[in-house]
This record gives sequence, C-alpha cells and structure tokens, in this order.
Amino acid sequence: MSDILSQNEIDALLNALNAGEDIPEETPEAQPNAARLYDFRTANKFYREQMRTLNVVFDSFSYLLTNKLTGLLHTVCSVEVISVEEQSFGEFNNSLPTPVILGVIDMDPFQGSLLMELSSSLVYALISRLFGGEADYSQNEKSFTEIEMSLIENIMHQMMGVMKDAWGKIVSVEPIIKTIESSSQFTQIAAMNEPAAIITMNAKIDNIEGIIALCIPHYAIQPVAKQLSTVNWTLAETQKQNKGPNQEKTIEEQLQNTYVTIEATFNETATQLGEILRMQVGDVICLNHPIKECINLSVESIPKFRGVVGTDHHKYAVQIAKIIKENENIE
Repeated sequence: MSDILSQNEIDALLNALNAGEDIPEETPEAQPNAARLYDFRTANKFYREQMRTLNVVFDSFSYLLTNKLTGLLHTVCSVEVISVEEQSFGEFNNSLPTPVILGVIDMDPFQGSLLMELSSSLVYALISRLFGGEADYSQNEKSFTEIEMSLIENIMHQMMGVMKDAWGKIVSVEPIIKTIESSSQFTQIAAMNEPAAIITMNAKIDNIEGIIALCIPHYAIQPVAKQLSTVNWTLAETQKQNKGPNQEKTIEEQLQNTYVTIEATFNETATQLGEILRMQVGDVICLNHPIKECINLSVESIPKFRGVVGTDHHKYAVQIAKIIKENENIE
C-alpha cells in the first residue's frame, strides 16, 4: 500500500507541473522499517478517564441548567452536551465569534481560571425573555449595553450555583465569576499552546439556539486530577450514600431552607375613585371585614391558613387560628 504524500511532496509536484517538468509515474517505495517523525506537543494531555468524568459532570450540569433556565425565563428551555474534546487554548480562542460574552471563572480548588463562552444568539434570547418578550436574535450586530451586561452577569452568577451542584459528586468546588468581557483580547487565561478540555453545549430557548462552551486548561485540573478518575468518584459516591442521611431526610432539610412569601389579606372592599383621590393622612378606611372574622393567610398566593390580627411587641401580628385543607380533587 503506498504512503500518503506529505505537504512538501504535494507542493513539489505542483511546482513541477507549473514549470512543465516531467513527473515520474512511480515513486520509490518507503522502507518498511523507516522511522517517522512524531511531535510530542500533539499528544493528548487529558486521560480518557478524565474526559469521561468531564462528560458525566457536564451532562449533569446541562440537566440542572435546563431546569434553572426554564424556571427563570418561564418558557421551555433545553441544554445538552454536544462534545467534550481536547484542543489547544489558541484554537479555542481563535474560534470565538464577535460579539460574544466571556466569563472568567475562579473555581477553587482548581488552579488558575476557567473560561465560559455564551454565544450572542443565546445572550440576546436571554435578555429578550428577561424583559418579558419572546426569545429574539434580530440585533446580532450591535454591541452589548451596560444594562445587558449587568443582566447577563446576574444570570452567570446563578449558573455558578448550578456548576457547584454538578461538581458535587466529584469534588467540592466554589465557582465565582471573576470578570465578564465581550472580547477575547482580555481573557487570555493560558498560553496559546496550552492543552485544554473544551466542553460544548447547545442551548435552546423558544426557537433560538446558542452555544455554551467551557474551556478548562490542563494545568487547572492538576489539584483535582485524582478525583477525576471514574473509579474513584464512583466509589466515593457509593460510600457517601451508605454513610450519609437517607434521601427523604435530605429533601426535608432542603425544603426547610427554602424561602417562601406569606401574605395576610382582608376581604376586598369597593370604593369610588373620587374618594381615594380625596384621601389624606389620618383618614379612616372602612373595610368590608367584620372584626370577629379571621383573615386569609396565603403562601405563594395559595390560601393555607386563617388568622387573627393582633399586636406583638408594638408590631402588628397575625396568629394562625385554622389550617385550610387542600381540595382533595386537586392533585
């Protein structure tokens, strides 16, 4: 079987054609035991086990982020991992489009910084939804304003919470956004020839799709390289489940730390607009609520209790008098 021509051999043949020289029909066969040059700089620095672990982590991240964005934007969102591969930082940096949102992340115990990319189509879709409209990508050429950058910074801070949960089974991390830029000139977190793991995810909001990419330089994972072994974190997770509290207790603890809004409301009272406009400080408003009747207490706008109005330490207070049972027909 003949060897594949190198680039130099191809160039020599093209030059010979242009000069009108004769080209030999057969080329001498290569020696069977001839040595071939090998560039050690092209060797993969990330082990296969580490790439598999990163795939597992960011599969979990994409699932958690899907739920987070769906609740935040009040629309159907989906995030899925496209690829986990190794590239040089220079290849990743040169492939970045303009405009783009780049977040520099410090994630203890990782060494140095990580880089997160949000494509402009995704950013504009997020901004449109946050302002109450549909996901839109019609203004893809303009630069981002300070208000838009502030909104995206807030979203990326919330994404760091999702990142922490996704890494929880492997290693305990504390990701924080160090800075956010719209140009790759200010995000040189590694040398151009530094190997890096590039995790690419596709995010879809309504009909708009965009890219979320994370760049993890090889030197950044050195403090946690042992934890990235699939066997190690699988065993650690098994031991954690055997020694830790059961799932029911864990859910109960999480619910106890969840903040909810409770409101106490009187019966609705109707009046004329003219009377409202003539109101002054000190006027008394007559409510359509008998003094002996309990008031409604709602948790997240859902009626849960009936209460009695009073005072406690010179402050208005409501004492719970009755629990409202939920309708049995409502699941």
